[in-house]
Amino acid sequence: MTVTIFPVYAEEIEVVSRPFLLPPDKSILHRVLFIGSITRSAFRIPIPSEAAISHDIVATVLSLESLGVPIELFPDRIEVQGVGLGGYRMPTHVINCANSGTTARLLMGLLAGQPFNAALTGDESLSIRPMQRLADLLSSMGASIITAPDGTLPLMVNGKQLHGAEIRLPVASAQMKTALILAGLHAEGRSLIEEPWQSRDHTERMLEAFGFGIEVTDEGILLDPGIGPTISDEIEYFVPSDISSAAFLIAAAILLRKQIVIKNVSLNPTRTCFLDVLTLMGVELEAVNVSEQFGESRGDIIVYSANEGLAPFHIAPEDVPLLIDELPILAVLAVFADGESTVRGAQELRHKESDRLSVTTAQLQAFGVQVEELEDGLIIHGIPDRRLTHTTISHGGDHRLAMAFSIAALSCEGPVTIEGAEIVAVSYPEFFIHLAELSGSEHVTTQRQ
Repeated sequence: MTVTIFPVYAEEIEVVSRPFLLPPDKSILHRVLFIGSITRSAFRIPIPSEAAISHDIVATVLSLESLGVPIELFPDRIEVQGVGLGGYRMPTHVINCANSGTTARLLMGLLAGQPFNAALTGDESLSIRPMQRLADLLSSMGASIITAPDGTLPLMVNGKQLHGAEIRLPVASAQMKTALILAGLHAEGRSLIEEPWQSRDHTERMLEAFGFGIEVTDEGILLDPGIGPTISDEIEYFVPSDISSAAFLIAAAILLRKQIVIKNVSLNPTRTCFLDVLTLMGVELEAVNVSEQFGESRGDIIVYSANEGLAPFHIAPEDVPLLIDELPILAVLAVFADGESTVRGAQELRHKESDRLSVTTAQLQAFGVQVEELEDGLIIHGIPDRRLTHTTISHGGDHRLAMAFSIAALSCEGPVTIEGAEIVAVSYPEFFIHLAELSGSEHVTTQRQ
């Protein structure tokens, strides 16, 4: 799919009357499906539409189906029947995780303690992402995982009885932490998981809400596999919208000077650092209609404006785990800030769907922006109200970079073309539809091959 972005010249603030409803939060939905599958409960998960379900979530649905979990995707909901901690069956084929690193890494934890072997593979992009580090950590519990020679997919999980362990993560990673927690639930004996800095805590909140034996302390995450779960037989879980997807629409609204409302967005405190950075940049926004279910907060976000222009920001290493998916769009906003913005401690971005530091630097430079690439971050020299050089977008097959650069393209001197634009469906299938609604349909045209 090829998309052409035409420049928008925004002057006065415009109020957009129709609220936006975005895809379900991927981080939460992955976990509801995986954790729900090891309970004995029946889960009904309403969804806005079948079109809102990302390719990553489909990968998780198909992987659970291959493990014998009754699961079905309907136009308005997903239904899954938990089979319990020992209820998975040996798959009859290699499990394809497609482009989903979350699917692959959480499966490594879930399968490590099973009484059978299972093979995992992925697409070309996922197959260059590192898996050896997690395999080594899981081996502390007795797991046996054989990766490809370069430490990537495809890999074989040789299921065996695990034992509890004390493990300290070398980096703050919600995916690796969750994999270790899920493995610990299948182990004999208690485990303690520590991380250097706080990362997303959806797993801990969900397990606690479902009645598993988990306790978050100053020392780390304590797991007692002999406890729980204690949830009821039938659960309706309303997954909030993905704040990482909302970040792109919010950024577009800021640059286009639109006042918008995004409904039912995740407001988990380990996910709202992006909103805190925007506030420091001078953006006026508000969360209203806040509520909570199963330990997860959600509410509507109103984005007003940045009347005095954008201030630069400085991201420290301890902030990176809480901004890991939002850093690409923050880099785009930094282009239009008044001064120099910095990101440090973000070397993990080199191991995402692309080397996000390198690809972001190259694309912003192609737009005519002065950017310095560091080993662990970026220095971006912002100029308010600038017009960027129109050029072809190169996103490296990375869905978040494709969206971030498309938003930057709205401020180019002329039309910009993006090839392979269908990659956005990995996380936000309706992105270009929403971007066209926000900017005007004449500014976003799509040609399908």
